[in-house]
Amino acid sequence: MRRLLPAVVVLLAVACKKPEEAIPEKPKLDALPPVEVQTGAVTHQKMPRILTLTGSISADRQSEIAANVSGRVAATYVERGMPVKMGQPIALVDARAAGFQAAAAMAQSQAAQTQVALAKQECDRADTLFSQGAIAKSEFDRLKSQCTAQLYQANAAQANADLAGKLAGDTVIRAPIDGIIGERYVNVGEYVQPPSRVASVYAINPVRVTISVPEPAVAFVKEGQALDLEVSSYRNKTFPATVRFVSPALRAQTRDLLVEASAPNAAGELKPGMFTTVRLVVGEEEQPTVPLDAIKEDGTVRRLFVAKEKRAIEMVVKTGLVKDGRITVYEPLAPDTQVILKPPPGLSDGSAVVAKSAN
Repeated sequence: MRRLLPAVVVLLAVACKKPEEAIPEKPKLDALPPVEVQTGAVTHQKMPRILTLTGSISADRQSEIAANVSGRVAATYVERGMPVKMGQPIALVDARAAGFQAAAAMAQSQAAQTQVALAKQECDRADTLFSQGAIAKSEFDRLKSQCTAQLYQANAAQANADLAGKLAGDTVIRAPIDGIIGERYVNVGEYVQPPSRVASVYAINPVRVTISVPEPAVAFVKEGQALDLEVSSYRNKTFPATVRFVSPALRAQTRDLLVEASAPNAAGELKPGMFTTVRLVVGEEEQPTVPLDAIKEDGTVRRLFVAKEKRAIEMVVKTGLVKDGRITVYEPLAPDTQVILKPPPGLSDGSAVVAKSAN
């Protein structure tokens, strides 16, 4: 008997449940009042024909700055993202050791020059003695060889002195180009050697755009041609570019042609390393278009609503270029199809509508 009590309690609770506690059903679309909307007609008109390509953005010029000298870093003058001019100091390496080396090399060069002066005197004396027959030919050749060797040694010592002086001057590491610092690799107190990387600098106005053109589209691309660039970081914004270089041959493995374009970048919005969608106008063709305000954007998805039989029919569409307030829609829409302008919030597929033409 005790085992039956929980089941009885549950049955009684269900039986005693109040009607108002039931979960209300969502209203059906047919039960909602029609939404008043304005519509515009689909028209077919001449619109630019677009060839869509892919590319990547790189700096116009870039440099990995090497120390070119050995020593301890005494100071740094730049940070990541800082603009620099050509010749501007990037870092300073302790110059004392380089200065000592330059002084020693100069002293060796001066000593070698003194030896050259003595050797020349010996050579002149040898010439006189040999002309008078006072020394044998073998002795004369030995003295002349010593004079020549002393001259070569002096030249080598002078070259070493010049190199040491240059290294002493290279302790101030300077920017080789105008640009923006991408990275600084050293800090004060670190020891660097000639191949050590100190900083990277990028010149990004303009930027280079490397574009891959498939073989069937090669005929459409020419030097001086205008392009439009799109990057995922800036939706609904295009950047102009111009084709500068066209490769003379296709790549054998991928059967595509590499093309390089140049794009102005005064605001610095285009970053080296970005991927870009490249749009190239290759003519005009008849295409369906709708008013621009008929398109509803939801992130990367674009939609429109067609008004048909007093209902709103939602369509996900792919769009093209805008011209004279109308946008190309790559969908098989018949002319005079009515699309809803400025779709109101809450409008969904199948909603009842009362359409009023905006024309």
